[in-house]
Amino acid sequence: MHKLIALSAVLLSALCQADAALDYGGDIETTDWSVSGSVFECRFEQTLAGYGKAVFYHEAGEDVTFQLETLKNLMSYSQARVSILPPPWQPSARSEDLGVARIIKDTPNLRLDATRTNQFLHALLEGKWPAISHKTYYDQNRFVKVHLSAVSFPQFYQDYLDCVRQLLPVNYRQVARSKVLFASGEEQIDAADIKILDRIIFYIKNDPRIFAVYLDGHSDSVGRRYDNRQTSKVRVEDVERYFIKQGIDPEIVTTRFHGDRYPVASNKTAAGRAENRRVTIRIEQREDMPIPDNLLFKPKTRTQTTASGD
Repeated sequence: MHKLIALSAVLLSALCQADAALDYGGDIETTDWSVSGSVFECRFEQTLAGYGKAVFYHEAGEDVTFQLETLKNLMSYSQARVSILPPPWQPSARSEDLGVARIIKDTPNLRLDATRTNQFLHALLEGKWPAISHKTYYDQNRFVKVHLSAVSFPQFYQDYLDCVRQLLPVNYRQVARSKVLFASGEEQIDAADIKILDRIIFYIKNDPRIFAVYLDGHSDSVGRRYDNRQTSKVRVEDVERYFIKQGIDPEIVTTRFHGDRYPVASNKTAAGRAENRRVTIRIEQREDMPIPDNLLFKPKTRTQTTASGD
């Protein structure tokens, strides 16, 4: 009997702590959604007044991820609870536990995998409220909860979908460092190589921040060093010709050939030699260059309105 009373006291204490948690997020009067982006990324976010932003971040070529960006993080740098709550007007409905995610010191302070991010979006479409809750870093007995309000979500979700539809199929990180491989004695690019190169060329043509393309030819160590150097030269020049033929400005293309000087694998095995017979492609981007206005996303919902219409 005494153990049952003690357990009840512990559960009651935990419930009281959860109820007493500092709660950040919108309500029916103050929910604040916005959508912004470009052909490179979309940000679908809700302001958490006094705490930061809850962001659905969708980069070109990737799945969407949920991010928590705080003005000043209050949560302990450890595993926080992830859940989906019923809206306040359905207090008897059940919550859904989605496990835990780590709070970190970098920005964003929390990032969810694509699966749980899409569960968040689905919940908001159903009118539910996704939430992150955790103890504070300064007091183990104090708790913080942030929640996303579903108020006005469907309206802004359509803007988010419009933004996603105009994203490029690939992002800079996916093409910044690439390579094409050659069979022994092969000097010309083939259909598989062209597929890789076309992806890179497409990105270069659609990102005005790209200012340089570096092509480096390599060979394995079979044969004379001079012959290997000439082979790597022929290979890289074939790739260069294809870039220029497809409309890439030759002024931004730099070619180099190295023969067998820089292996990336052992030349003692067939698999290693296959890795060494390559042309690498590196593109460089001006990160400080503003994205041109014509590449920015312009949502139909330009000004945020609250549920009350203010």
